[in-house]
Amino acid sequence: RNFAATERAKMVEFLQDCEVAILDAQYTDEEYAGHIGWGHSPFSSVVGLALDANVKRVLLFHHDPSHDDDMIDRMVEQARELVRKSGKAMVIEGAREGAEILLEAESPAVARTHRN
Repeated sequence: RNFAATERAKMVEFLQDCEVAILDAQYTDEEYAGHIGWGHSPFSSVVGLALDANVKRVLLFHHDPSHDDDMIDRMVEQARELVRKSGKAMVIEGAREGAEILLEAESPAVARTHRN
């Protein structure tokens, strides 16, 4: 337990006040119960970590291959609800193929979809 708490504290410190974090959020809490130790996270843990680190924007990625777009949308909305309940300001989005993130020193990060 102490090891996990220490490692989590290191992650919070690493992410502290970052503009954008792209974080693994493969599972719901219910799904995670059957996948502990697989190296992937439930979205609720990711949101909690990002809130503790005061991250401004989180992109949830590494979507489970068994999840369709509707399921991913529900997970993103549930993650947003966790943020609303916290009373903090944070943008939550689902990462998507082809999206690019533009980071500029003077303005918040802006995402756009890359088109060939």
